[in-house]
Amino acid sequence: MARRTFGARRPQSRPALIVAIVFVALLALGAAGALPGATGLRAAQEPPRISERQAGYTEWDPGESPDYYRVVGTAVVDVDLDPGEARYEGLDSLGRTGRVVALVTPEMSREGTDREREDIHDIHPAGWGHNREVDIVNPDGSTYHGAIFNRSHLLAKSLGGDDADYNLVTGTRTQNVGDNTGQNGGMAYAEGLARDWLRHNDGTVYYSATPVYEGDELLPRSVIVDVRSSDGDLDLEVEVYNAVAGYDIDYATGRFSAAGE
Repeated sequence: MARRTFGARRPQSRPALIVAIVFVALLALGAAGALPGATGLRAAQEPPRISERQAGYTEWDPGESPDYYRVVGTAVVDVDLDPGEARYEGLDSLGRTGRVVALVTPEMSREGTDREREDIHDIHPAGWGHNREVDIVNPDGSTYHGAIFNRSHLLAKSLGGDDADYNLVTGTRTQNVGDNTGQNGGMAYAEGLARDWLRHNDGTVYYSATPVYEGDELLPRSVIVDVRSSDGDLDLEVEVYNAVAGYDIDYATGRFSAAGE
């Protein structure tokens, strides 16, 4: 877990003490279900966060982001790691995969690339179970025919990521690899940048992937990816959209339909 430093406790004034008592009472009511939308019980069942950071998401605009990603800005690096270390938040009470963060080395990337992929067909990420083959029209007019959903890695196998439920989300094919031709869109965009840097340098790449959910929905709306190389040549935050042209996704269930139906 990320290290946290807590300051020394200060004596409370009487007004501050009263406010604190009222706040605790309200929390108790919320945990008992007396407050609308209270989630005290569920929060107690959540896995601990790697850090307190949680990015929001934006709606996918196919005109602005035809390859299913947008560069937000520079990377946010908020977890201290040793070279070769990867941390996985795991699954929450709804079975949803949490954040993954790693400090990837060239050796870690080579080993991940060379090892045989484990069988993940029996892994059902949150929202899985409504998959079928579809036709997806790409920005260049070509058509992809195949499964609409993939078991999408947060930390790619080629970056040392595990083939396990705590590293997989239900992602559209386009979220995973973009238009399926050069495989340089979607998650593959940032993954490719990191892999290429690691092939030609001896340093490390900080790589964080945070799936962003809306409320209790089972599928992430986006994945926020932060990438920074040890020399600073790579330094970007990318939002990857879990969307697909021509189809509407019910993120609460994983069901989908043709757009406009």
